[in-house]
Amino acid sequence: MKAIEPIKLWKDGAIESATIFNMYISFDDLSTTAVFYYNLLNDRMVKLAEGKFEMTGTDYQNWDDSNDAAYTFAAYLLNLVIIGEYIPPIADEPTE
Repeated sequence: MKAIEPIKLWKDGAIESATIFNMYISFDDLSTTAVFYYNLLNDRMVKLAEGKFEMTGTDYQNWDDSNDAAYTFAAYLLNLVIIGEYIPPIADEPTE
């Protein structure tokens, strides 16, 4: 998962800010095409948007199979700005 610059999205009658970008590969023929699914989440891990895209042609041929390159490609397609790795908040330790 990656942290992104906040973007405003409409969800259930309200405007929410997506700050987390998650994606996974669902298909790769190891030759010409890879298919990815993605989610845009808010800080509470609520899914605000989801979708699918394909990497084909020279984009696929130039892809180095790294996760970072796949995220960079997706961010370009979706007009997102990645600001770093998503680091989940640390839960407060119980006090006695």
